[in-house]
Amino acid sequence: MNFSILDWNIQGTKYYTSTNLKKIIPYLEKSKADIFCLQEAQELREKIQIFSKLREFNRVFSKDVHNRNIILSKFPIISSGELIFPQFKRTPLERALWADIEIEGKIIRIYNCHFEIVGVGPKERINQLKFVLEHSKQYREPVIICGDMNTTIPSFGIKRKIVQWFHKESNESLLLDGKHFYSDERYVFFDVAKQEGFCEAIDILKTTWCIPPFGWEIFKLKLDWFLVRGIKMPNIHLGNYISDHRSVFAEWSDN
Repeated sequence: MNFSILDWNIQGTKYYTSTNLKKIIPYLEKSKADIFCLQEAQELREKIQIFSKLREFNRVFSKDVHNRNIILSKFPIISSGELIFPQFKRTPLERALWADIEIEGKIIRIYNCHFEIVGVGPKERINQLKFVLEHSKQYREPVIICGDMNTTIPSFGIKRKIVQWFHKESNESLLLDGKHFYSDERYVFFDVAKQEGFCEAIDILKTTWCIPPFGWEIFKLKLDWFLVRGIKMPNIHLGNYISDHRSVFAEWSDN
């Protein structure tokens, strides 16, 4: 199969001024991606008609305030839906999208996710991942789980304390199965996905987040993931910082 996906958190975080959509538009219009999985895309969702290219794409999105994701595809979308996570904390978690997309006679399921960061920790994010993984078990064809998973917690030490304080993550949210873990959160996250047969296409040591507008890759955090099951590993290209996240361009080619 020959196709490509652009996965990108385009709007920044609540701590900083959101990325100006005018900066994002040229990049999206020039992209050769066949499918777009975008997070924090509420402004794009409302102004999709201003795009000469993307307005012709098939689209999946929700008008609910708890889902700011969007999936755009030039291929037919056979079915789609929304994942509503159990309430792991007092306030509702942001929802995820999924879509079954027909590509060259084969149907691939894609999950587009934006996991919580403020007031929750690895415990809740792992539970969110497990919920998506459990949902994916009903589908035995190729599956892709991508998005901004906000895996923020570094290894044990002063950096962990700073990140925990900054994101208001409780001590309890750092407990997994009732026990402290001392490694970087990304390794725990990866192990859970691997147990269900998923591989990570992005180098697990790559940094994908910075503090805008300076481009500071503070704590070298990997927040963005591209998990695949039942399909060959894509070629991955990480973009420059236009928002506070790198874009992820995944490409499959038979050539």
